[in-house]
Amino acid sequence: MISIRHDGKVLNAQLDARAINPLSRLFQRELAGLVARLESRRGELVAAVIGFGTDGGDSRHEHAHLLALTPAQISDCMQMLSAYNALLRRLEAPGMPVIANLGGAVSGHALGLALACHCRIALDDVHLSLPQVQRGLAPVAGEVARTVRLAGLRGAAPILLEGATLDAAQARQAGLLHHVAASRTELARLTYAARAQRQAIQPWDARNSSLPGGGPRSAAMRDWLQLAPARAGLEQPAVAATLCAMVEGAQVGFDCALLLESRYFCHTVMNSARNNYAFSF
Repeated sequence: MISIRHDGKVLNAQLDARAINPLSRLFQRELAGLVARLESRRGELVAAVIGFGTDGGDSRHEHAHLLALTPAQISDCMQMLSAYNALLRRLEAPGMPVIANLGGAVSGHALGLALACHCRIALDDVHLSLPQVQRGLAPVAGEVARTVRLAGLRGAAPILLEGATLDAAQARQAGLLHHVAASRTELARLTYAARAQRQAIQPWDARNSSLPGGGPRSAAMRDWLQLAPARAGLEQPAVAATLCAMVEGAQVGFDCALLLESRYFCHTVMNSARNNYAFSF
């Protein structure tokens, strides 16, 4: 699920993208082991580089049990999401840059985890997507909060509300990628340069951080927000919940935004269960 090797003062981790799942205790244990290793070697390591492979596993992630969730079980879902969010927050603060190397299709929770890395460098064949709304669910585990804070409300709308797939150029323009490489040689060079910069703070944790394009109350966003509900198609519960998570989350601190996002996700899970939608992450 997660393989680790050391290259001098750099830790290299390879993740099976299909196994990344906030609601899997097995994956959380694996991720906790990686995070703990980074924390224990703070001061020794200069960087961590995470790659995302697709060998093995089931891309559908066997989440049929979500359809059987009862309201009483939602608290368990919230606790699992809280634990996963805490792991990603620790990944954002190991005292060294965490660099994501991306290529091919990076979708759903694999992209969510990549967004928690300090620097994202992709091959030019990369395609990024958060397709959960197309399956009756709101994105979760920081996927809404991080995307909005990187791309802004308007820039985040296609990938979050439509489940659109972004190519390398579109993702770079939206602020979801830092660099795009034309070859693996260039990917290695850009990764080495990112390691040398040793920048290990996320935009939302920086002082005086601001939302790209303006916050929900800004004059620049006022007209867009008036039209956004009609454009988004709010007759779809997952789209409505995601838009609420975007706008409400943009008006509060980052950790509070994560909580709001989890609540809206659980709301869409219950809605999907009631309507017996077939969905997967």
